[in-house]
Amino acid sequence: MSKGNFYSRIPLPILVVLYLCVGLCLGYLFPKNEFIGALHTSGTYFPKTIVTFAALLIFNLLAAAMSKLMLYHKEQAGKLFGLIFGAYLFMGAVSLVYVTGWIAVLSDIPMFLPGLEVPGPMAWISQIGHTFANVLTQQPLLQALVGAMVVGWFCAKSEKLQVISHGFIAIGDMILWFFKKLLWYYPIMIGCLAIGIPMKFGAHGLALYGQAVLWVMIVTVTWVGLMILLCRYTTKRTWKQIFSYYGAVWPTGFGTGGSYDTLAINIISAERDLGLHEDIAEVSIVFGTVLNKNCSTMSVLIVTIIVSQLLGVPISLSEILMLIPPVMILGLESPGIPGGAGYFMSPIIAVLLGAPDTGVYVTTFVAVFSGLIPMFSTAGNTTDDGVVGAFLQDHFGHWITGHMHKEETAYE
Repeated sequence: MSKGNFYSRIPLPILVVLYLCVGLCLGYLFPKNEFIGALHTSGTYFPKTIVTFAALLIFNLLAAAMSKLMLYHKEQAGKLFGLIFGAYLFMGAVSLVYVTGWIAVLSDIPMFLPGLEVPGPMAWISQIGHTFANVLTQQPLLQALVGAMVVGWFCAKSEKLQVISHGFIAIGDMILWFFKKLLWYYPIMIGCLAIGIPMKFGAHGLALYGQAVLWVMIVTVTWVGLMILLCRYTTKRTWKQIFSYYGAVWPTGFGTGGSYDTLAINIISAERDLGLHEDIAEVSIVFGTVLNKNCSTMSVLIVTIIVSQLLGVPISLSEILMLIPPVMILGLESPGIPGGAGYFMSPIIAVLLGAPDTGVYVTTFVAVFSGLIPMFSTAGNTTDDGVVGAFLQDHFGHWITGHMHKEETAYE
């Protein structure tokens, strides 16, 4: 069987889990074997390359997202599109506060690092702001983060510079195309990186990886439960409609592990099961596929705890709170491919936490952020898109379709 046929017949998430298990077993059984060690080293090359070009990649992707927002959707969806953007932004912020609460319950990390004087509330806020401001002025990754949004907005706003906006969009599409073309290598790389977890950290590393998966499962599944209740009691959808939608989209998101791979079934189910108008389904689901990675960002914060513990990087709840703004922004344009959040968020997290070796932190992060973690994350991300669409159609749908009325929500 050729490589192409092999990878086309076995779903990508299954391959990821398979290679992950093989890598963990090899690292645990042969921790001193030079060949196994070389396999692990080979898996670090691609993430380290991403770190090298992270600022350029992040700048282009975020500038492209902002340009698309200004050029393609401003007139098409008007106020409703602005509401959708605001809804996903608000959801991203709430989800990160939500997971921080879970981290306080599930983990034993302190509020502040030992040996540091505990500041008062205002001093603590000032300290976080001062730290974030210093990092922003000194680190190119965060400068790219902010600069991309400003440049993308400015170029799209000016008619004379819109050609630059189209250039950003074209480059952004090329970057995502490149990552999609490399998806065949993703399971192999994860398997190689996974070798390093037991090889370097033994049974302790395996236990922490299992802990990360368990925590992500708890946090994302309870979040999904809350979103189901939100949909039921803030919209006029019935239990039957909601469970029909979740029954179709949640398993698809879990099975594919990628938001883009779930896009088609998500739109179809949102229209068929939730009764979303075609215009609203396309705007909310498509835009959510690009911008809404709230369950992925929650998983990122959980994995940050685990990786920091593995590598001995000091971590406390105050550091987690400091990570919320940049992680929330990065969640607006992380590639909707399995593990994409790990690639693009881990370099900035390593910088903000002051990791001694950014490359080691990133490769370890990518290894832990694999297997079941992106699958649970994607299942939560994609179903949230339908809930947002249902809420906005019931309360603001008349802004985009003149023939729609607020009472037009009985879809039995």
